[in-house]
Amino acid sequence: MTITYIVENNIYINLTNCCTNRCTFCIRNNGDGAYGSNSLWLEREPTIEEVLADFEKYDIKKYNEIVFCGYGEPTMRLNELIEIAKNLKEKYSKPIRLNTNGQANLINKLNVAPLFKDIIDTVSISLNTADAESYEKICLPVYGKKAYESLIEFGKECVPYVKNVMFSVVRHTLTKDEIELCKQIADKAGVKLRIRELI
Repeated sequence: MTITYIVENNIYINLTNCCTNRCTFCIRNNGDGAYGSNSLWLEREPTIEEVLADFEKYDIKKYNEIVFCGYGEPTMRLNELIEIAKNLKEKYSKPIRLNTNGQANLINKLNVAPLFKDIIDTVSISLNTADAESYEKICLPVYGKKAYESLIEFGKECVPYVKNVMFSVVRHTLTKDEIELCKQIADKAGVKLRIRELI
């Protein structure tokens, strides 16, 4: 069972298979592995202790960043995420990033951003599209159209507690006009826009 894996000199944590989106472009639709790892489909969700123990196999000094990002949405296991991040930050003092669909507040029915203070250094939220209708069509969120508004609000709420907050989009999936609209959305929310290349 792949609990952690390496991408570009970062250690990624695979917490869950569960997600509130069913994105049409998701790598989950194309197989059960990614980035040269073994299967990322978890037989079961790992415990906090199992995740922390998995880090013992690494020489942490060699790696740049620790990233919560697997086949599912990490904030679906918010309590575990926070506890693991606290432990890793205290033990290794490495930057910690959360890659998320931004629906944490809907999932957990509370404003989770304050929980990230002093433990999460970067929050990267998948914006994916320039409007709620397109997002609903492409990402198929269980929360419908309100998912898009919620992820934008989540980005705003993270700003006081997290040093680096960004929305991300994939370049080839949007027109230049749509990317410009995404930049405006990011600017209005007070966060950065990261334009990623397709992997």
